[in-house]
Amino acid sequence: MAKKKQLTNNDVLMRRTGLMIVYAWVLLAVGFFVLTAWKPEYLSSSEDYVSILAIIGGPALLIITKVIETWNQEKQVELQDYEHQAQHERNMTELMMKHGTDMERNPHLPNHHHTVVSPAEEEAHGSKTKN
Repeated sequence: MAKKKQLTNNDVLMRRTGLMIVYAWVLLAVGFFVLTAWKPEYLSSSEDYVSILAIIGGPALLIITKVIETWNQEKQVELQDYEHQAQHERNMTELMMKHGTDMERNPHLPNHHHTVVSPAEEEAHGSKTKN
């Protein structure tokens, strides 16, 4: 019953931009760690690497924060929609159950089948009631 929903622009932004920035930052940080562990002489230029991480991290943090905020707002709206849909389904199920029990208690027609005869059918087969 669950349909695969279409991705929104915020989902695409989150996947492309967000993941790219996070991966770039993690790659640089891990690369710096591995580089200094492999060749300790690079430790003397560690301020340069930290500066590069800070330069990338500053704007990246602002961008990713904004993307996450809009993504969270979108997901909250989706959850509210799900709550309304679930409430509607519960209400409809309750009404159907009430109707079913009412029909069992007060049957109007045999076998609880309601048939509506159109005026055209009445004319074709003859009216059962005479005025």
